[in-house]
Amino acid sequence: MPNASEAFQQAKRGDSEPRFLQIVAKLGRTLRKKTKARAEPKLTRVAFTVSRLMEFCTLRELQNQTGHSIHDWPLVVLKELMDNALDACEEAEVAPTVLIAVADGSITIQDNGGGIETSTIKSILDYTIRVSSREAYVSPTRGAQGNALKTILAMGYVLEREVFKEGDNAEAAGVTIIETRGSKHRIEFRVDHVNNEPKIAHDIVSSPIDVGTKIAIKWPAKWEWEWQGARFKALVESYAWVNPHLTLCGMWQGEKFIDVAATDPAWKKWNPRNPTSAHWYDQTRLQRYLAAHVARDRERGQHRTVREFIAEFRGLSGTAVQRKVLEEVGCSHQSLSQFFGVEQVNRNGIAKLLASMRKHTKPVAPKHLGAIGSEHLKKRFLAVGGNADTFKYQQRKGTTSEGIPYLIEFAFGLHQSGLTKGNSTSRNFITGANWSVGINNPFRAFGSTGEGLESTLAKVRANASQPVICVLHLASAYVQYADRGKSSIILTDDASQPDD
Repeated sequence: MPNASEAFQQAKRGDSEPRFLQIVAKLGRTLRKKTKARAEPKLTRVAFTVSRLMEFCTLRELQNQTGHSIHDWPLVVLKELMDNALDACEEAEVAPTVLIAVADGSITIQDNGGGIETSTIKSILDYTIRVSSREAYVSPTRGAQGNALKTILAMGYVLEREVFKEGDNAEAAGVTIIETRGSKHRIEFRVDHVNNEPKIAHDIVSSPIDVGTKIAIKWPAKWEWEWQGARFKALVESYAWVNPHLTLCGMWQGEKFIDVAATDPAWKKWNPRNPTSAHWYDQTRLQRYLAAHVARDRERGQHRTVREFIAEFRGLSGTAVQRKVLEEVGCSHQSLSQFFGVEQVNRNGIAKLLASMRKHTKPVAPKHLGAIGSEHLKKRFLAVGGNADTFKYQQRKGTTSEGIPYLIEFAFGLHQSGLTKGNSTSRNFITGANWSVGINNPFRAFGSTGEGLESTLAKVRANASQPVICVLHLASAYVQYADRGKSSIILTDDASQPDD
């Protein structure tokens, strides 16, 4: 009796096709019986509770929080600390002087602003809340997210633990040192992996720095500074383009790479201490602003009135105009918390309040935002090797349909070296909004056209390989970003431009 394999071969060689098919079918049934699979075990998924505090403690989550990949984190540190430094100086009403130093093991930025209160530093270390002096306001501001320092404190820890992995038993830690108002704060960021939450040590000793703030971020010495250096230096230099009042010095591994004096220390722009305008809010934004004030008052045990609240707005500091608004809305002598609502939000009252405040105040003209100006931009243009005869400057200002003022400035020209045959110079490209510069070009699309700055420049042969210098800056009371990293500005099609 031939075995199955021999029978198969005999049938295949024979002339009887039905016999061959019968054997194949029989073999198939036999194999199915022998290899019948057992039922696989099933996974029953459960819903886990994960602490939101850990959103700052892993590579993936920290990249989500910053809106940038790990390779851009040195630039994130620079941008966030520079924005904070400039804001602090403007709040103190002094022309900013900023020193930047990068060395193996640290990134340090020092300013001459008003310094940071100890209570503010302690609140930053509370990862259950977000702390920001910009977040609920609508005004021309460099930053408004309220989590910059929280992310920076965690970066050293994430780099040491997840990227460089300094030994299986190493206690990874991110170390930040803040010196301000005569105190030195050493902050060590670790993670309690048992309870899955940040574990922060905060020590305070005396410091000789009593003017301004000096922040040193401990950074892994093995970071690849060689390829990151050019972008870091370029970002530092960009700040000098959009801030005429800035004196800036930068050190790289002990060598000075920039030393720029302010072209106009008395330059005026819309500062953080300028009152916000009722014309910059819609009902939703005003409700959010009111809610922030009510929550703060409740936390501090305060009972402010509606009159005190509206007095903070531009054009509403006088008692006569305040009285008109309060009478029209019907909230004279009412506390802010009562007006806002106890059981539910007083949306009708908020709408009436906004309408009355707008009625009795004037919109802010775009010119009050503060122009960088042709003179300053030309000085920077010439300082980096631009050809004076090719320099062009244009300015556009207007308001959106929401009443939001804006001011756009554009400067363009050629490198002197690019006019000489045989010389090659890459493009110098500076973009920014509200006197802060972008890590990447934030003008991805102009309204609904789908066309952005890069494609527009490409049409006039000003791509990255061309020897051109171009600057585009937007000042606006309300800049919307499409992401947390502030890498893409949302622009609309409904802006109007007056003839003046």
